[in-house]
Amino acid sequence: MGPESLCPELEHFIEASEKLRTVVWANQPASTLGDTAVALIDAGSVVDSITVEAVGALDASKEHKATGDFTAADHLARRCRAKYPTMVRLQRAARRLRTMPHTAEAFAAGAITLDHVDVLIRANTSKLAELFARDEELLVGYARTRTFDGFAAEIRAWTAIVAPEDAEERAARQDDERSLHLSETFEGQGKLDSWLSRGGYHEVRTELDRHCQRLLEQDWAEARERLGDAATALDLGRTPAQRRHDALIEMARSSKAHAGIGPEPSVGTTIVCDHDTYLTALARILAKLRGSDPDQFPYPLQRRCEWANGDPATPEQAVWASIAGWFDILALDPDGVPLNYSDRRRFATGRQRDAAIIAFPTCEDHGCDIRSVHCQIDHLLAWIDGGLTNIINLKPRCKGHNLWKEHVTARLRRRRRPDRQPGP
Repeated sequence: MGPESLCPELEHFIEASEKLRTVVWANQPASTLGDTAVALIDAGSVVDSITVEAVGALDASKEHKATGDFTAADHLARRCRAKYPTMVRLQRAARRLRTMPHTAEAFAAGAITLDHVDVLIRANTSKLAELFARDEELLVGYARTRTFDGFAAEIRAWTAIVAPEDAEERAARQDDERSLHLSETFEGQGKLDSWLSRGGYHEVRTELDRHCQRLLEQDWAEARERLGDAATALDLGRTPAQRRHDALIEMARSSKAHAGIGPEPSVGTTIVCDHDTYLTALARILAKLRGSDPDQFPYPLQRRCEWANGDPATPEQAVWASIAGWFDILALDPDGVPLNYSDRRRFATGRQRDAAIIAFPTCEDHGCDIRSVHCQIDHLLAWIDGGLTNIINLKPRCKGHNLWKEHVTARLRRRRRPDRQPGP
């Protein structure tokens, strides 16, 4: 079957593509390249949707069987010399989108990508099909408006909300499977092998990362002392794996120095849970203890239940953590805004910083997914302009966006100076 069998629209598209290939993008104005790349990526998403629709038509027609291929994916992998899993991906999307109208519509419009479609397909399991159909428009809305990582997190949260028992059972099973083995080799070295529970993993990783970051700063300081600004990552005295080893040894030494007594809970070991979700989880636990159906207390679709750095936690974990004393309470007003602590100091206090980190999970700038635990605490209205140091005027902002905001506001402030001479 040759090119003459193609529809006129596809022939015109191929001709336009050939013309587009002749463009030397390096010769285009630099100011246009960003919009150009975005337009091409959006067009690629539309082409992906058209391809999936065509693959679906081939799959439904069974025409591939005329050439001895069992499936459309087999036919395409053979003729296109493509990876078989890639063709299976297209075939699966074509089949599943027949029952996902909102997803199919957004995909055809180029509003979402094939990667978004894959995530939505995985969420639309046979067990959750009815609930997915109910909430599909909401979930596609996340794909349209969130960054991809933010969208994937929303889908994971939705799955945990509509199938809470699955999430709680999985967390309980992971806790039961926790184990750690430390064995000695014949040369006297040690081999550490472990499965950590979700909560245990979070606590160990948080503390290990803190020690690793300090050791990394030490390694950079030592390298710059030797080589100056010419130092690179290759000049550091330890590899990342060696730093993790040394950080673990330091954690053991710190425990020994404090007689094994753990510190007070901090923002790093805090589960953040909104009020409605916490009370619902408590009601479900009490219902189970009474032998009644916990599903009479459904979770709200919009909820927040996570460790302060964004690692997911289940609501029942939050309840049991609060009972065990590892739950840091932050007072909120009826609108969910933390209460004020102070307005007399320029810099946020430790408790104010913790409050801002807990209340606002990511950088304040739209589209930035850097977690607030890695951000600076910034005044929305600058202190120098009369901004107060209280929680309603404090938001986390990553270092890059904070520096950019300071640069922009400083320029505006200079323009407003009364002693500034007007230009010619």
